[in-house]
Amino acid sequence: MNWTEQFRPKRIEEMIGQHKFVEDATKWVEKKRMPNLFLHGVPGTGKTSAAFVLAISILGDDFKTNFLEINASQDRRLETVRETITNFVTTRSISGNRKKFILLDEIEGMTRDAQRALKRTMERAIDTTFIITCNDSYAVDDALKSRCANYIFTPLPHEIQVERLVEMLEKSGIPPARETIEKIVENCSGDFRRAINELQACIYSDSDVSELIGNTTRHYKNSIRKLLDGDPEGMTYLNTLIKNGQSVKDICNKLLQSVMDMDMDNTQRFMCIATVGEMEWRSKSVTPKVLIAWFSSQLINKKGK
Repeated sequence: MNWTEQFRPKRIEEMIGQHKFVEDATKWVEKKRMPNLFLHGVPGTGKTSAAFVLAISILGDDFKTNFLEINASQDRRLETVRETITNFVTTRSISGNRKKFILLDEIEGMTRDAQRALKRTMERAIDTTFIITCNDSYAVDDALKSRCANYIFTPLPHEIQVERLVEMLEKSGIPPARETIEKIVENCSGDFRRAINELQACIYSDSDVSELIGNTTRHYKNSIRKLLDGDPEGMTYLNTLIKNGQSVKDICNKLLQSVMDMDMDNTQRFMCIATVGEMEWRSKSVTPKVLIAWFSSQLINKKGK
């Protein structure tokens, strides 16, 4: 079983970090009432887990029938708001419980028209709590954010992540290798979900963590080298990542890590860093596939400069 699911918190008190949110959530669960929520912050900080914990705590046995999850980055269409969400809100629950929860995960992937349509749906919904999550709050309509209580989820402190991973290994009957865990946490740049997945991969494949990290960046480095050599084939791997649902922000983080670890002169390195930074900045308004093409052309065109 995937450890991110096996060790996902089931109760509010099991959540780590995000102290202000946990404090408020505890009161909501006690009262069985809560506002719509807008949870934003970098990946792997517990936003989706928080939504599940609240829904399970308040709905109890009715969770399966009265909870709807939509990954907005995969289902971006206006029809999703008009049909799926509206039908769920207006349909009477078989359990008779009128309380319902809707989780809109990664809403920055939803089109602006769909986000605007959602405003009216939220206003008209009775006894329905909306929990909206995103990594980039700037890509979300301000009118949506204003209809929710806003919470920013910050990365867990390094030491807390290490201690939690040690605890997971102990519960799994595996002797904790603290040095390995330290390297993984440092490499994941605050993304605790990714740290859990990489630790599990290390344990199950019996591989060295340095080898695992090297394999992760090897393809990125290869793409950068090809582009700097003027070979458009360098964008193929990056396009594959986009097709598989990888966010531009995650790709930029890996590109930056790869550039810093590559053997190149400082002029070329700083050019690459500046281009990666501009790509992340442009991601707020440009589609991912176009961004990859732009990034590739910038490295090819500047290779001799």
